This record gives sequence, structure tokens and C-alpha cells, in this order.
Amino acid sequence: MQSKSAKIKLKDHWPSNFLPDETREFEEITESFPTMLAKLTDKSRVISIYKNFGKEGVGKVTSRKSLKSLIPQLEQEEDFTGVYLFWVHDEPFYTGISRGVIKRIHQHVKGSNHFSSSLSYTMGKEFHNEIESIKHTGTRKELDFDKFSGPFKKILRKECQVSLLPIKGSTELYLFEVYVAVQLKLHYYNRFKTH
Repeated sequence: MQSKSAKIKLKDHWPSNFLPDETREFEEITESFPTMLAKLTDKSRVISIYKNFGKEGVGKVTSRKSLKSLIPQLEQEEDFTGVYLFWVHDEPFYTGISRGVIKRIHQHVKGSNHFSSSLSYTMGKEFHNEIESIKHTGTRKELDFDKFSGPFKKILRKECQVSLLPIKGSTELYLFEVYVAVQLKLHYYNRFKTH
């Protein structure tokens, strides 16, 4: 048996069957972003979270059925990869991406902890700081999720809207999320800090 040493694979040594996620140049990927943003922010595409995701008894199957006219590929697929934009009082305030957008929105509005309902957690952490007049410095698990994040989960579910846009390519998806956040100035909830 021949011994192999660990080696970083530079381009000349990539396997012949390797397929990159994206082959387009940066400019080619981003040239359609203004048109995509216009579609995402088109008020006629903004839908009720409560009606389509949050109402009691509305699960992923019901959501999928209600979204078929907006996302035609749901005729063949159970979920879709794309970007979503949360709105309240006709103003966008948060954007996110997912490989399963329907599932992700359900997690945001019905999730039971800081992992699944990460936006509610972020809002609850800020709420903690306001109520307690001290910054929460503990772990995610140490924040009383029901007390501080629960009210925001309810607001997201009952008072907010969402717009959706399918995007298949991973590189385009990640770049577009940042583009949306920057263009719409969603700086308060869309913070791209690493852990």
C-alpha cells in the first residue's frame, strides 16, 4: 500500500471530475442583482406570514400549496433554495437565505429555541438588554428564550409579512443575501459577524 501525504490541492491538482459550484465571473453573477432585488421588494409579492406559515394547523405541506402560484417550481419540489425578506409596516427589516425556505420560515415563527428561531433569539437578546439594563453575556442557552424571544416570535408570526425569491446557485445565493442587506440598509438585524 502506497503512503500518501496530506497536501492542499491547488488548481493544477484538482481531480478531473471536480465540478465547481460556480463558473461565472463575479460581475456576471452580480449583474442581475438589481433586477432580482426589484422582484424581491415588489409589494405585490409580499405575503402574510400568519396566513401562509404561522396560523395554527398550517404546516410545510399547506405552506407549499399556498405558495405554488408565487413559486411555480413547487409543483415538482417540496421546498426551494432561495432568499426571503421579512417586512413589518411596509418596511423590510431582515433578509435570510436557506436551502429550504419554507422550512426555514416555519422555524423562525414556530421554532422552540435559539437555534431554530435564530432571528427571535437575536431580537430577544436585545430585548433582554433593554429590560434588564445589562447586556446578556451568557451563552445562547442561558437566555430565557420564552421570556425574551417568545414575544418576537409571536410578532413575526402574526404581524409580519415575507417576500420570497428562488435562487439555485450557492455562490449567487450568499452574495445576494449580503447585497440585499446592504442595499436595503438592514444593518440592525443582518450583521455578518463571525463567531
